[in-house]
Parts: sequence; C-alpha cells; structure tokens
Amino acid sequence: MPVSRSLRRLAWISLYWLGACATPEGPAYLTIDAALYEQAFDAAMAASRANDMPPAMRDRRAGLIDTKATIASSILEPWRRGNASLDQAMENTVVFQRRRARFEFTPGSFRDPTAGSELDLLGLSGPRLDLTTFEGPVEVRVWVVVERAYSPGIRRDTWSRRNTTRTVVTRPATNPGVPTTEFWAPVTRDLAFERRLLAEVAELLLAELGPETDR
Repeated sequence: MPVSRSLRRLAWISLYWLGACATPEGPAYLTIDAALYEQAFDAAMAASRANDMPPAMRDRRAGLIDTKATIASSILEPWRRGNASLDQAMENTVVFQRRRARFEFTPGSFRDPTAGSELDLLGLSGPRLDLTTFEGPVEVRVWVVVERAYSPGIRRDTWSRRNTTRTVVTRPATNPGVPTTEFWAPVTRDLAFERRLLAEVAELLLAELGPETDR
C-alpha cells in the first residue's frame, strides 16, 4: 500500500525534530581550578548566548550570571534547540513557556559557618569573597527555571475561541500590584537543559585550553 505524501512529510518532520532534540547528558556540576575562573566565566556567558539566553546581569567577583528569558520552542519549531524530549516539546506547544538560567561559581572547599566565635550564616561579618583573587577549587552550577505565562480572568469557551472573554480583575486596595494582564510564574526546573549547558561550558573551556592541555 503506497504511503501518502502527507504521511511521508510528517515522518520526515518527526525525524528532523528528533535529530534537533537536545540530549539530556551532561555533568551535574563542574569543578575547576581558580586559575581557570576567568575562562570558565566567559565560557558560561558564551554558552548562554548560544542558547538565546544572553546575560542580563553578571558579577565576576561574586561569581553570578543571570540570563534573559527565552521562549521555549514548540513541536512546530524543529530547527530550535532546547527540548530534551518529545514530551517536553508537546508541553511547550500546549502552554506558553520560557526559560531563564542562573550560573553560580562557588568555592569548592566546604567552610563550616559555625566554626567562628559567632554564628554568621549570611557571611555579613566577614570579608566579601572575591573569586577573581580566590585560590583553590571552584564549583560551577547552573539553574534553569521554566516559567509559564498566565492570563488572569480568561474565560475560555469550549466551542469557539471567538466566544472567549476576559473578566475584569478588581485590584484590592491592600495589594494594588496584582497583575491584570499576562504574567510569568516559575513552575519547574529543567534539569536536562542544565546538564547540557554545563557540558557546553566544559567543551568551550577545553577548546580554549587547547589539545595539549590535559584537564
């Protein structure tokens, strides 16, 4: 029985999408020497830009990078990277979602906060850590947060989108900051995306060090 042209086209699109899927493999965190901190910090910014999440805030001394948000790709966008599975792509197709990342560089050696004479869990009494002059192992971690768009007051019709209406949201006097239009709320972490970002940081760092360097 001959296969129809539309069915062949659908199979080709599915195979193309699976080839463009991001793999969930990668490290949970990276450990580097402080001598490579500058290169690793630059590699983290380059990896975020390559994934359409350019840095929105960066603090090289504190070891923090917060990125801008990027809209998660749907199943109708097989040329865009980001989804680790077909289920993830289907979810991004049904609901409007976006991702943002936060890189954190922290000293790899554990320091007991109760070791001093006074309990200082926030580290406010001691000198502020400057990773640009730090010596020792440094851990690199990243958090990728998935945010979902919400529209308060939407009354969706089950028969036609034309009949969908929006209720008037009354702002309480005690809390005038309640949004009346679309807003974003965090719903989960994308662990597969985190591992892929760290794998890209490691690849960029190794490429900069050169093949003669054994790390």
